[in-house]
Amino acid sequence: MQDLPLILSDEAKINKTDIERLYQIFKKDFIDTQTVLKIASVDYVITVKPNIICDCLFSGDKKPERFWHIITKKEFDCKKRNNPCPDDREKNRVYDVSRAKRTHWIKQTIDNIEDEHIKYFFEDNGEPTHFLWDTKRFFMVLIKHLGKSQNLLVTAYPVHRNKYRDFQKRFNKYEKKK
Repeated sequence: MQDLPLILSDEAKINKTDIERLYQIFKKDFIDTQTVLKIASVDYVITVKPNIICDCLFSGDKKPERFWHIITKKEFDCKKRNNPCPDDREKNRVYDVSRAKRTHWIKQTIDNIEDEHIKYFFEDNGEPTHFLWDTKRFFMVLIKHLGKSQNLLVTAYPVHRNKYRDFQKRFNKYEKKK
């Protein structure tokens, strides 16, 4: 697994070259090839719903909504919002370089679920969700279980130290139930 985040052109702002580079990684990992999460003897095929697209203010291109969700984070300050997606749930998101430069870690985390540093847990609080927590790289991947054959890549993000204990408790709770 590649442990280092990607180096982007200008980490202070978003640019078309970086967007295209990130999208090519996302496309290769989730659109051009099938990604499967293997838990015990069950295979969960991952979808990114590539036909649900949004315009990009940053590059002028149309890209899948899941791609935008992965490289952005929720922002409550309306002056910082810069997401052109017409979906009201997505409008409050802004480009996040810390998420973007870890795009290549998502598939690596899914493919390496058996790695000793990746802790898996499942929660069903109305929305059944697979959590893949890479404790070495402080990185989390969330996959929503939509049904037997559909599992939606929801998002992925760096886990900041202030959330570490919360995720450890959730993991321990899951392990206790098993």
